[in-house]
Amino acid sequence: MNAEGVISDLSVKIQGHELKVPVFLLPVAGADMILGASWLATLGPHVADYASLTLKFFLNGKFVTLEGEKVPRPSVAQLNHLKRLQNTDVIAEWFTIQWLKSNVVEDMFKELPTDTKPEISRLLHTYKAVFNTPVALPPDRSHNHHIPLMEGSNPVKVKPYRYPHSQKTQIEQMIHEMLHQEPECQFIQQVKEVLKSDNH
Repeated sequence: MNAEGVISDLSVKIQGHELKVPVFLLPVAGADMILGASWLATLGPHVADYASLTLKFFLNGKFVTLEGEKVPRPSVAQLNHLKRLQNTDVIAEWFTIQWLKSNVVEDMFKELPTDTKPEISRLLHTYKAVFNTPVALPPDRSHNHHIPLMEGSNPVKVKPYRYPHSQKTQIEQMIHEMLHQEPECQFIQQVKEVLKSDNH
């Protein structure tokens, strides 16, 4: 946008305060004047509170407070309003936004084997948020647990699946006892078959 002219010190009265403002003449509709960065730079330190729409600054030995207008929430535009704006060349561009519901249903189970039982598929579908691959850290909880480390301590280095001999024999004994019990349900039977195949 090109400026049509410039006024270095225009005297204006805003909310009862005389101000000198550097002004660029721009082809902008909808406002008499826009106080921008070039004017704010002449103020020196100032406080802007966007929640209450106030601007406070020091001018000619006293504090000045300018208050913004409380703009009502926008209402739905009618066709005749848009036509009037278009006929007076106020609108440079306009766009419409329309919500569309996607017809594409992503099948998160397409990678499941074809022989997956329906009850397993239903379970995966019901709790799909649990089974999705995490893309971020978990949300904050009311109490986030942490492990305090002693100052100067190094990270623990433990080789995976290495147990002391006493633990190893105890684990093997527990697995042996479990494998020779009668299965209580189909799922446990499948786990046992996997464990048996791993041990042989």
